[in-house]
Amino acid sequence: MEATEYLAFLPLLIYGIALADLFGEWKRLLEPKGVFIPYLLFTVLLTETAVYNVFAYAELVGDLQNLHYYDYLVKLLPPFLFMLTVNVFTPEQGDNTKTYFMKQMPNFFSMLSAFMATHFFYDFGEDQLTVILRAFGVVLVLGAGFSRKIWMSYLVVAFWFISIYFRAGFTINL
Repeated sequence: MEATEYLAFLPLLIYGIALADLFGEWKRLLEPKGVFIPYLLFTVLLTETAVYNVFAYAELVGDLQNLHYYDYLVKLLPPFLFMLTVNVFTPEQGDNTKTYFMKQMPNFFSMLSAFMATHFFYDFGEDQLTVILRAFGVVLVLGAGFSRKIWMSYLVVAFWFISIYFRAGFTINL
């Protein structure tokens, strides 16, 4: 195992823990109190986001060579914020999904927007439009959280769905 692979283990482990929490939430969607369309959509959104970030992290492994400790901590920030976002998102067993989601909207969307903003720390060779759309997404997610309007959460999901098109061509260079 090379040193860069060793350093990549912790961020990938953190994403893995978050994914495990999300996969546990899929069973909630089969319970009568667990069916709430925005919650279902965000479960899919968060799952895809985690998988994409694990995929994209392979591009960052090369950047871990000759890395200062502070820079390593900065690279740990997105997976850590993602794990916290998932923790805020997931209700306890037996909680009413809709009630929990509505109550947690400001916290969940704030954490999600902070996670999205940490992607400005990396340079994936993105064009200016992608950077502008990410900034718009951060503002949109914050607005959706603090407005507590369900229609805005659908707008966030639509924005995410469109963003898949822009990410579909992203390839890693190993």
